[in-house]
Parts: sequence; structure tokens; C-alpha cells
Amino acid sequence: MNSILEIKQYAKENNVPIITDEGIAFLLEQIKQYKVKEVLEIGTAIAYSSSLMALAGVSVTTIERDLNMYNQALININDLGLNDKIKVIFKDALEAYSLVEDKKYDLIFIDAAKAQYEKFFNMYTPLLNEGGIVVCDNLDFHGLVKEKDLTSYSRNLRSMIKKIRLFRSFLENNENYTTKIYNIGDGMSVSIKKKFN
Repeated sequence: MNSILEIKQYAKENNVPIITDEGIAFLLEQIKQYKVKEVLEIGTAIAYSSSLMALAGVSVTTIERDLNMYNQALININDLGLNDKIKVIFKDALEAYSLVEDKKYDLIFIDAAKAQYEKFFNMYTPLLNEGGIVVCDNLDFHGLVKEKDLTSYSRNLRSMIKKIRLFRSFLENNENYTTKIYNIGDGMSVSIKKKFN
């Protein structure tokens, strides 16, 4: 695969969840607006979003725990000639902190196991530069987060939806960050670290 379009097609054919077109456009807009140079991404999948960020001129450190995804990500990054822009770490993100704490990041992009978002947020935000931002994807979870009646869904799905709702509430009430949730793609948030004198 030597193009972004082919990676996108591969994702479609193999049911790999990747960011929506609207979502990636929004993410790239934030990168431009906040003059982002260094990105930490939680959840590589097949390196679709990290490749697009790298092509926009930033350096990306990205963490992936699934071996098949990790291997495919390496192939895609190599095919696109982005080895010098993207570093992929094969590890569960809950155990990878020591591997990425060697630098500070302007943007942390969380797009991984939904149930762990709050843990990821708390674990990695100490690595955020002042004025840095955290962007989270999938906060609408295909529209299910806004549904009132969840009785027809499986227990696992109900539990996931509740966790996303709790995370949204955690973001909105976090005193160290100003957060806005956007109805873009599958629901995206931007949290800006407040400056304290």
C-alpha cells in the first residue's frame, strides 16, 4: 500500500475502525491552529491518522497493543516513506508511559479502548506542553451516547456507553482543562490545558 487512499480502502475491507473524513479534517485543523509539532497518539490501528498527521508536517509517537495492527502500521508507514516522522510503540497504552516520557507533546490524540479514556487522559496529560491540547475521538459512539433508552443493547455495550458518558462528564468538569465537545465525525473533544501562574 503506497497511498493514504489504499490504507483507507484496506480499513474498509478489513473492518478496521479509522477516523472519519470529517474527524481527520478537524484534527488537522487543530494541528494548524495550535502550531503542533509533536503528537502522542494513543491507538495506532493501521497508522491512517498518524500518517495524515505526519504528512501535515508533525512528528508522531503512537502506541498500539494489537500485533496485527502494529505490523500493518509499520508496513503502511514504510510504504509512505514516513519512518523518520512516525515512531510506533508496540505496547498496551496503560503500560507504555515510560517509553514515551522522554519528551513533551503539543497534542495528545486519544483514539483507543473507549473504556480506558479517563485512565489514558490522566496518565499521559503530564507530558503535555503548556498550551497543549488533548483531542479525543468517538465520544458519540455512533450516536448511542445520546440515546435515552439502552435496554435493547447488550450489557457490554451499555457498560461502554456509560463509560463514555462518564468520561464526557469528567472532561467537562475537569478544572485543569477547558473542554469543548464537537458534533464532528463520531464526536470529538478538544481539551486545552489551562495556564496557572
